Amino acid sequence: MNPNQKVRKRSLRSRLLLTILLCWIVPIVMIVTLAGVLLRFSYERDVELRLESEAVYTLRQMEDQLGEAFTDSKAVSYDGVVRAAFRAFQQDGDKAALYRSVNDYLAQSFGREERYKAVFISFWNELGIYPYVMSSGIRGYSLPRNYHRSTEPQILAAMADADTAIRLLTWDGDLYIARNLVDSSFVPYATVVQLVDGEEITAPLRVLPAGTTLQLDGLVLEAAGIRSLGEGESIRAEHHYEGELPDHSLSMDMRLEPLNLLREMPWLYQAILAVLLLVLPLLALMILLFRYHVTKPVDVLVDATGRLQNGERGYQIEEKPRSREFERIFRHFNSMSQELKNQFERSYEEQQALQQAKVKALQSQINPHFLNNTLEVINWEARMAGDDRVSAMIEALSVMLNAALGRDGRSQILLKEELSYVDAYLYIIRERLGEGLRIEREIDETMLEERVPRLILQPLVENAVEHDLTARRGGLLSLRARREDGFVVLECEHDGTLSQEDLQQVEAMLSSAETDTEISGRVGLRNVRQRLALLYGEAGSLSIRQSAPERILARVRFPAAG
Repeated sequence: MNPNQKVRKRSLRSRLLLTILLCWIVPIVMIVTLAGVLLRFSYERDVELRLESEAVYTLRQMEDQLGEAFTDSKAVSYDGVVRAAFRAFQQDGDKAALYRSVNDYLAQSFGREERYKAVFISFWNELGIYPYVMSSGIRGYSLPRNYHRSTEPQILAAMADADTAIRLLTWDGDLYIARNLVDSSFVPYATVVQLVDGEEITAPLRVLPAGTTLQLDGLVLEAAGIRSLGEGESIRAEHHYEGELPDHSLSMDMRLEPLNLLREMPWLYQAILAVLLLVLPLLALMILLFRYHVTKPVDVLVDATGRLQNGERGYQIEEKPRSREFERIFRHFNSMSQELKNQFERSYEEQQALQQAKVKALQSQINPHFLNNTLEVINWEARMAGDDRVSAMIEALSVMLNAALGRDGRSQILLKEELSYVDAYLYIIRERLGEGLRIEREIDETMLEERVPRLILQPLVENAVEHDLTARRGGLLSLRARREDGFVVLECEHDGTLSQEDLQQVEAMLSSAETDTEISGRVGLRNVRQRLALLYGEAGSLSIRQSAPERILARVRFPAAG
């Protein structure tokens, strides 16, 4: 074969289709799925029938247990022992004899009953005696003490209108069966209270699926505990059974858990393992081919896009994929990356040229009003007489012209050079205003070598002089320079007051997005704001505010160099 001849590459789609057909994925999945559905349906039906039988049997167990508990409660009245003891107490007033008789009766009748944690007799007339018996598995005095302190008053209050009916009550997850004991006149004199052992009475529910609940007179009995049915709460499930308990409502609801065939039928593991052993070699082959022809080229493409995102414009993919689709994608990516690099370089060069042009245009703007005033003063001095002051003023004017024209092309200079421009300007202004102009300086000596934009401080001083100090024929002007959190801060504070109109002009000047917007009388400040935006973007700022009564503060802030 000619090495220069272009090899025709097969489609990735055809490779994957051929691999999938060879692996017989579709037939195997269909067979396994159909077998699973049929097996699950059959097993679920068997499980449902078995659970229904267990549910009916469990409900009958609960009916028997609760019926026996109700019978025990009624037996206290029918036996007549407690009533006889109470009648004897009414005649002789012997509380000790009453306590012994009732306590002995409770011990004989309920001492061996495992379905109760304790049984209490609560007298209505607060006799000061509290007969009770606890199950053999319960020790200590905390249970009867807590009952008589907190639970007994609530039970007696709930039984005030119960007559001889049995009521089921629950507090703190415990179930109480209560029934009033009445004398021959059917007047209640005591209440027999059976504290049911929740684990014992709900034990039959544990053979049923989790979440099975028993509802008894508005109470919910679950394997996890006993609680009251909330207002508006309904727990009726798809499997609902009604119980038969005279004078009481009893029902059970059972929810079936999702079926797990592997857990219920361990032999399925062997069947699945056999299928995997047959399919695994073909599956491994498919995964290998997929990784080689799809995953690897995608990883290469993702890495290339990441490099492009991180700034490697023009990055080229050198990998040679084995499919037509990825070969085309790689070729398009390389072309796009190179074009993006070319466009970025062109855009960067255009932006650089535009920024330099704007900076030079801003530097070339000179306040004609200031030059006219200066020339007028020099002319007046020249007419009066020859003097060294004229020479000094001309020298100061020369410094100002050099600063404004910026023939060396530097957009940034040292702070000490910027201060020399300010000194030249202030010398000329002092000749005009006389000793009424006072200057204060707070300049950090370490700041003199800091690089700052050319003519960034002089326009602030000029604005203070032209708009406030000239009208006042002088005043105090303070100059400050310092570093603050990696920024250079230059301040010019002077005597003066900002009117409402001044504030509006300043706000319009500072917020204006157009670089050629004219703000009457504020050309110098507008130039400062524009230059800060060009050189530093949002990191550079200019603010003007009334710092104190009769004091105006202009502040420039921009990042320190290096």
